[in-house]
Amino acid sequence: MSLINGILIGSSTRKLCLAIKLLDDYTSSEVVNNLDVLIKDHNVKPIRNPSGYYLFFDLPDDNYTVQVKGGEYYFDEEKKTVRRDDLNELNPVIDIILKPVPSYNFPSTATLIRGHLKDSGGGGISGAVLRIKGLDAKTRTNDKGEFVIYLKGLKKNDVVTVDGKMVVKIKGKNPVFEIKHPDHKNLTRTVEVVEGITTSLSITYP
Repeated sequence: MSLINGILIGSSTRKLCLAIKLLDDYTSSEVVNNLDVLIKDHNVKPIRNPSGYYLFFDLPDDNYTVQVKGGEYYFDEEKKTVRRDDLNELNPVIDIILKPVPSYNFPSTATLIRGHLKDSGGGGISGAVLRIKGLDAKTRTNDKGEFVIYLKGLKKNDVVTVDGKMVVKIKGKNPVFEIKHPDHKNLTRTVEVVEGITTSLSITYP
């Protein structure tokens, strides 16, 4: 038998193979939404237990690719090559972190950079990767070219008072915004970010 967070999930007649825990990248807590969690190329559905784990039983011995459909508030994610031999047989738990999409319900006090990435014709560019240099802040554009980057866990030295505003500084300078896309040149933008405020950007590739 096996036990996760006090919930009995296995027995001598049914073998637990995978237990998937979905975590919200912004809050670092459990994703409460019911999402679709799949094993690629295996037509099986998990059982979600009261502790929030997605449980897969009686899978054949194999390596797996776990796919998560993020729904309204998260990007889809895929965790490739989950090796059965690397898992704890009694508690085969895998954490998958989900990144919020622009429609996510951030608190009003969140420090955000929201924007739209467009081509020269005004169309949205999907699949671009965006990050703040020097910070653990990274996201990608959705199918409309929209994006949101959230700055969390800022240290005391990362925020200074400028003209009465609490401004984010990375090594004493305004954050540098980096944009990468396989079909376009890399771009950088310097942006002023105020703590607890949403900064809006509209970026067009030349």
